[in-house]
Amino acid sequence: MVTKVKVLKEYESRDKHLLIGLPGMGRVGYASVNYILEKIGGELVAELYSTTFPSQLVVNRKGVSTLFTGRLYEVDNFLVFTGETQPQNPDGQHEICVELLNHVVSRGEPASLIATAAYVVPEYNDLRRVFVAGNDENLLAELSKLGGSILEEGVITGVNGIIVGWASYYGIRAAVMLGETWSTIVEFNEVDFRAVKSVVDLLKNYLKIRISTEDLLSQAEVIESRIKAAISQVSKLMGKGAERRESREIM
Repeated sequence: MVTKVKVLKEYESRDKHLLIGLPGMGRVGYASVNYILEKIGGELVAELYSTTFPSQLVVNRKGVSTLFTGRLYEVDNFLVFTGETQPQNPDGQHEICVELLNHVVSRGEPASLIATAAYVVPEYNDLRRVFVAGNDENLLAELSKLGGSILEEGVITGVNGIIVGWASYYGIRAAVMLGETWSTIVEFNEVDFRAVKSVVDLLKNYLKIRISTEDLLSQAEVIESRIKAAISQVSKLMGKGAERRESREIM
């Protein structure tokens, strides 16, 4: 495996927070950090190329093509690492974590690392909690006071989870924020914007940034209404099928 970091602009990471958000279930982590980038803006300072990413050349409508890469942005007092994909095998996921942290730490020790991901639940609820887990009890206590719920046990897979473990090796206090995500949204391969709002609200309190997240609710309502309508339609069709079977049995 080969992983390389291309520096586009010199930057400092000392005392800055590092946010991580790569695609996962419900794309909650990816959507959360990219929402912040969209609202505040950021400068692309580095790109991470790796043979652990899918071996595909992505071509846009103008014919411009590129490999899948990870992107590191500088935004005020924090950094954001994101991308359209993550390695699908454990070795690749670990390599991405190590190479990214090697690069970032070489420019100073970050104040903290915050990864973002999803916590999938079967029941629908308008109120989406954000569970937190990490390697530093003081950081977890701080996030708990800001509205996070301590995750008491479990296993978190993928880069958004294991990078918190690798942060311990580098002496960086770290945590992962897991937005409670309706499993049906994951099954429909949609973004759970209600979970995204909960994660972004906790992030903005932690980072002390001021952005509005109300538009995420309207996006959530559109997705949820479409899914509920699809479920209702399927239920009606299944009910009619049962009625026809019952009629044949009576005859």
